[in-house]
Amino acid sequence: MIGKIKDLMNAKEQIDIIKNNLNYATSSVAELKEEVSSLKGQLSSTIEEISHKNNEFFTNFNENMEAIRSTSKEFEKELFQFKLLKAQMQKKVMEKFEEELGNELKLQTETLKTDAEAYNELKENITGISKQVNSLGNEINKFIDISKNIKKEDFELTRFAHQLREMDKEKLELMRKIDTLERLVSKIRRQEFITR
Repeated sequence: MIGKIKDLMNAKEQIDIIKNNLNYATSSVAELKEEVSSLKGQLSSTIEEISHKNNEFFTNFNENMEAIRSTSKEFEKELFQFKLLKAQMQKKVMEKFEEELGNELKLQTETLKTDAEAYNELKENITGISKQVNSLGNEINKFIDISKNIKKEDFELTRFAHQLREMDKEKLELMRKIDTLERLVSKIRRQEFITR
């Protein structure tokens, strides 16, 4: 009889140990759940931030492309007008030259000087436009660098998602172990009830 009582006391101690282990496992699982929820929130926030930056980049890129197109059209228009003006001036010079070889020569020389000044101004304008185009090209390169960084962040998010999947696997494993412990405790209780 005393042997049975000792056995029961030992069994009770074992059950207490199992209960403590079960409480610890339950607490660990709860903490893990909180960490997973926190990580999911951070992941969602990061995805929204990247999406916002991506939209902002494409908006700026489209605006810059529109500015380049507009500048290019203005440049073509100016060039066409310059060519037209040049052709008109050459025709006028030839006509005046044929009509008045003497005095008209001086007048046409002054006209040519005026045209040369206009040409120089146009050349300066074209140089300015060319600088703007180069500057816009540099801005586009910056945006390309930004898009490369976004791709790197996408890769880091993929790695983070993989870590989350690994943590989910660990959580499932813990839940299986808890299940096994609960069945074991239930079995011990049944055996204890039968021995009584």
